[in-house]
This record gives sequence, structure tokens and C-alpha cells, in this order.
Amino acid sequence: MARPYDLASLSDVKAWLDVSGADDDALLSRLVSQISRAILAHLDRPAILPATYAETLDGGGQRSLALTNWPVNAILSVSIDGEPLRPSDYDLEAAEAAPPGGRQSLSLRGRRFPCGARNVEVAYSAGYQVSGETAPVPLLAPFVVAAAAPYGDWASDVGVVAGGTPLTAVSGAPGPGQYSVAGGVYAFSSAQAGAAATLTYGYVPADLGLACMDWVAERYAYRGRIGQSSKSLGGQETMAFIVRDMPEFVAAALRPYRRVCP
Repeated sequence: MARPYDLASLSDVKAWLDVSGADDDALLSRLVSQISRAILAHLDRPAILPATYAETLDGGGQRSLALTNWPVNAILSVSIDGEPLRPSDYDLEAAEAAPPGGRQSLSLRGRRFPCGARNVEVAYSAGYQVSGETAPVPLLAPFVVAAAAPYGDWASDVGVVAGGTPLTAVSGAPGPGQYSVAGGVYAFSSAQAGAAATLTYGYVPADLGLACMDWVAERYAYRGRIGQSSKSLGGQETMAFIVRDMPEFVAAALRPYRRVCP
């Protein structure tokens, strides 16, 4: 992805449009970024890739509180009235295995959240993430492994562990204990040959990526019919165009991902 919030890559968009030249690369890149931001705004979600959040919530005597962002990958800390809780004091509702998922609840064990305004503080990481994907490093060069990305395109690196030890990400050629990654392809040094690596990474759900490309394609085609709602073809047939701010088929694809507050 060109930018952290982009929901589709330029290469995928060009393949979807069957565009082979580079003349419109800058235009298409801008469209991808603009429409990706519009989609996130429509979903009422600041991001969909793994990120860390700190929320302050109101206790009201309830057993559970719904966290704002999902899917939750880890609870980092919980405190009530400034007093930190131990992990054994609470439970997190399990996330769905595949997207889109939904908001998850944090529940206390054997007690309720005491009443108070902004008296509950929760720090957590959330976003669409594949965790601990097994990826054996080849015994022979090249020592590269491609992420499986079962639910959508690889989008961000969260970390690699090999032999129980976290490796260090580098931008150049990796040495012992290091790795590099680009576009979901991980490269290792010969020191990790044959190691049982595990990959953790963020991804863009496939239907969100396709919705972004569909909307980009519609806006790209709009250049040739700006202001038109229909066009007569030789007086024998009339072609109607989509004139809504968001195509219905895009809105339908986005609906399961949209945050709806109760």
C-alpha cells in the first residue's frame, strides 16, 4: 500500500481497470488515497490496520463494556478509578476468526464496573491482523517467505519471531537475527535457514479492498461523462450513469464493517 490508510494498491487498481501504461499513475494513486479516506469516514473507523488505542469509558454498574475499535488483538492495561487491574480480573470477548467481525466486550470477573464518569481506562491494540502465522524459512537461498494473507492483502508488518526469539526489522539486507519485508514477502539471512518463523501482520479485508477499487473505477470513468446522468446511443438506446455520491454496490459491501453505536 502506498500510504498507511490506502485500502488498495496501485498495481491492483490498474489490473482491475486493465490499464497497462503509467500515464495515469499519479491520478489513480490520488483517487485510491481519497476514496480510502472516504471509506474510513463512512465506516466511522479511524483505521482498520493494527493500532494502539486508549479509551476512557463511563462505568454504570454493568458487567461488560463494549470497546470502540475491533477486532481487538490484545488488552494492554485496564484501570478503574486509577487503580490498575490484573489480567485475571477481566475477560475479553473473543473476536470472530474472519472479517468483518464486530465490537467486543470487556467483562469483569465477579464484579461490576462501578458507576462514574470516565472512570474506566482501557489501553488495547486493535485492527485486522493475522497473528503467529507459521512460515518455515527455506534451507537454501533465497531465504524468503511470502505471507499467506488468507483474508486480504498484506498491509503492515507487526513482527516476526524465529526459534522463540523476536527478530529485528531492517530496511536493507538482513543479517543474523534480522528480517526485511516488502509487500508481504519476508527476507531472512542464512543464519535463520530452516528456522520455524511466525509472522504477525495487518491486512486489508478483501471485500474492503474490492469496494475501494470499484469506487476508484467509477470515479476514473466519471472523467468522460462529468455532469451527465444519461447518454443517448444513436437514438435507439439510452445509457444511464451512476450519479450518487457512493455507488450502491460499494455501500452494500461496506455495511458490515460500519461502526454503529447503540
